[in-house]
Amino acid sequence: MNAAQPDIELLGFPGCPNTPAMRANLKAALTAVGKGWTVKDTNQEQLPEGDLRRGYPTPTILVNGRDLYGLPVPTAPGMGCRLYAGGVPDVQDIASKLKTAAEK
Repeated sequence: MNAAQPDIELLGFPGCPNTPAMRANLKAALTAVGKGWTVKDTNQEQLPEGDLRRGYPTPTILVNGRDLYGLPVPTAPGMGCRLYAGGVPDVQDIASKLKTAAEK
């Protein structure tokens, strides 16, 4: 992994209706950022039972282990669906937040 490459992870699971749209928008945002960054696509159902990443509602984008939209780290695993105001964030919003998060 390039030193400038932040650790970007998409958390989702097959039954979540918003995960495909978030995946598409995230991939387009990564292209827009233009740094060659890649994303790890994680199926929460395949994480170990005690993994706290199972506690994030899906879809969630983590950058360097932190939620791109500011949710705190879950205290317990417990999968669920995530609703964003106005629907799944658009490509421009994700790209802007990725750039900011990578600088931290």
